[in-house]
Amino acid sequence: MSGETMKKSAVLCVVLLGAMTVDTRAAVPLRAPAPALVLRAAAVYAANVRGVIGMQRHFSTVLHTGPVHHTEESDSGYLMNDGSFVKIEYVRIVDDGKAFSAKQTAQRDAQTNQDWSVGKIFFKEPYDRRFIGDYVFDAPKACAACPAGTVSVSFGSSIHDTQHGSGTMWIELATGRVDRLTYIPNVLPPHATFGTVTETSGWAMPNVWYVTRIDGVYRGKIFVLSGTGTFTGVFDHFRRFSTVAQGKAALSAGTI
Repeated sequence: MSGETMKKSAVLCVVLLGAMTVDTRAAVPLRAPAPALVLRAAAVYAANVRGVIGMQRHFSTVLHTGPVHHTEESDSGYLMNDGSFVKIEYVRIVDDGKAFSAKQTAQRDAQTNQDWSVGKIFFKEPYDRRFIGDYVFDAPKACAACPAGTVSVSFGSSIHDTQHGSGTMWIELATGRVDRLTYIPNVLPPHATFGTVTETSGWAMPNVWYVTRIDGVYRGKIFVLSGTGTFTGVFDHFRRFSTVAQGKAALSAGTI
């Protein structure tokens, strides 16, 4: 979810912000199975996002480097079916205080939908059944900072792109719900030397436990200038629809 805005911000303010060769004769090590709690979390997540669900997304990006200050804010509707992307439609985009024209907004719409349709941009959560095989996991463990009844699970991926990373997620033992996830992307935006992203989940609406907030912090350097970048994403106004067609109609009407 947050990778989309960070990519755009890197293009908008460039002053801030693999292939592995395998010997086919060598044996390929087997990947250890995911812990039972992670498999349960994946099943709980799949049940939560079953059906056609729409939501609003509110993004804010702020970049600082030397004398340069860049901001972008946007509001958009997002529609998914069984957790998979269907369509995004922007309502408002403001770049450095100036609102996008209808033409600019349409161009962003087209590019964003194209990228999402081919599986780009979004972070591939390790508790999503579609991507769980991309990761390796440590055994769940108790931690002093965890709420009662919650354990931490560390994860990592060898896939070298912006959509995978290494970090920790916190899972409720009683429910299998993922409360929070923090990760460092395997590939950072251009000129960034550090970055961390936190996804916080909660009750988006009755019977839907989903990510409701994303916070990203990046640091970088180009020549003698150091800079920072922050991203905030808030997700609200969740709605269920009987069919994809109904969801698309609400998205186009701006009623999600």
